[in-house]
Amino acid sequence: MIDLFSELTVPSVISEAMNAPAMKRIAGVDMNCGMAYTSFPLFRDGEPYSRAQHCRNVSLLIYHFTQDLTQSLAGLFHDISTPVFSHVVDFLNGDYLTQESTEEKTAFMICNDPVIRDLLAANQIQTEDVSDYHKYPIADNDMPKLSCDRLEYTLGNAVNYRFISPQKARVFINDLCVFKNEYNEPELAFQTDDLVVKFAWTALRCGRIYSGREDRYSMERLARLLKDAIINGILSESDLYSTEASVIHRLEESSLAPEWKAFTNLSEVVVTENSEEGIQVDAKRRYIDPLSINGKRASKIDPALAEAIEAFIHEDYFVFLKGN
Repeated sequence: MIDLFSELTVPSVISEAMNAPAMKRIAGVDMNCGMAYTSFPLFRDGEPYSRAQHCRNVSLLIYHFTQDLTQSLAGLFHDISTPVFSHVVDFLNGDYLTQESTEEKTAFMICNDPVIRDLLAANQIQTEDVSDYHKYPIADNDMPKLSCDRLEYTLGNAVNYRFISPQKARVFINDLCVFKNEYNEPELAFQTDDLVVKFAWTALRCGRIYSGREDRYSMERLARLLKDAIINGILSESDLYSTEASVIHRLEESSLAPEWKAFTNLSEVVVTENSEEGIQVDAKRRYIDPLSINGKRASKIDPALAEAIEAFIHEDYFVFLKGN
């Protein structure tokens, strides 16, 4: 995948941490929650985009805006406990709406990686200071505010989906600064009103993909396949914390090979009235309403955006879906 962040400073500790076993593992976990293995053109034709790439870029953005190594490492490790197929395992756990069921393992992963332990000790940083990036508002904050995490995956996916060019993504990055929001918290804010609105529309377009029919149907179907694999002893819970390549190999060599093949052949999802053949599943609606340094959020600048966000939030997902 094109490196949108090549101009940002890379602290040596970040480079060293990327070679840790736990970080190398998530290099084998794709950002798009198993969708890269389907036959939907939007995902099938995209560039590889791993959780490790995402975490590296988040950490570089945090360092760019804060110059704080501890916060940057927290950003680097924030997805270190992500299982194979990412949020599909949240679906497996029944956590459709918050998609945070696997985050509790972050501290465990950090403490059990000898490379990371040594790096933290050498820099006199405590595990608890880098195992919860939620406490650093520039790294992460509550939706719909803009953080480095949301900034990275929005731009990364928007380029990969070919919604925007890499050049446009860099224009967005270069217009941002840290600004005190209406809650007196630091937040990334745009200096140009035109760009804050364009970014919000881009994020909404991506959000529609993340919880669209294709995504939520496919993620639920893959979650059910993983559950069957665990019940039948083909996979164990610990296998979910390996790599996608190893899990796929196990599935392809098992009695569930036809089901995995059917999943990879998915190219269409339609609404069906037949509840027995369809899947009904909710999903988290991800959107961003970024801030301008004039103190207004994008939805206050563009009424059409406000209407589109409202429509997205209240879209009816309680329909039965069938994949082909």
